Amino acid sequence: MKLILFRHGLAMDRDISAAKKMDDALRPITKKGIEKTIKMARHLRELLLSDVQVLVSSPLVRAQQTAEIIGGIIPYERYLECTELVSDAPPQAFANWLKSHAPHATTVIAVGHEPQMSTFASWALSGATHSFIDLKKSGVVILDVESFDQMGPRSAELQLLLSPKSI
Repeated sequence: MKLILFRHGLAMDRDISAAKKMDDALRPITKKGIEKTIKMARHLRELLLSDVQVLVSSPLVRAQQTAEIIGGIIPYERYLECTELVSDAPPQAFANWLKSHAPHATTVIAVGHEPQMSTFASWALSGATHSFIDLKKSGVVILDVESFDQMGPRSAELQLLLSPKSI
């Protein structure tokens, strides 16, 4: 089974959104972010050998927009939002979400934020509570997992780490 962690595309600069008195959760992705997300999603579509059962994203606008772009390129069965993908969520929270919302899925694409995405990947690979992965915006980590209903520390193997510059 595959768990694909996809970091949201480049978003509006924090200083610009702060000057506009915009809530951080509402920062949209930029034109450059859209372009890199499209490129990565197309590359990912070529790599996938199975259907995507679940496309899940954080509730923040930039993650939702990234998921919408991915969903327009890679077919999926259902879309869900997940607060466990926000930047400060502990890895165990998303693991528990997978157990309850996608226990029998074969492929899940999760769109979220740093440091949560790389921390989750590091935890799933080694049990580490700190990240040893540098996941760039529109970057992807593909993990092989035995099953989502047994997701936990040291329950995954790294299949691929992609940055937008590598494709």
